[in-house]
Amino acid sequence: MKKLTASEYDNLEKINTGRSSVFYDAILNLKIHESLIIEKQEWKRYRTPSRICRYIEKKKQCKIHLCFACQ
Repeated sequence: MKKLTASEYDNLEKINTGRSSVFYDAILNLKIHESLIIEKQEWKRYRTPSRICRYIEKKKQCKIHLCFACQ
């Protein structure tokens, strides 16, 4: 067990409970001008990233810009 300082605690990723996923939590924890890259082989979920982003935009009243890259 390790005791955390206040600054270490603030730097931790906050994880929601219930229907949330790692991707959902990562989007909610993004700050302005931060990006998230997910490769196709990492994505194992039924819902597409754009669908999850639209849900978050509707629920949290925020705007998320998506960019898809293909190789």
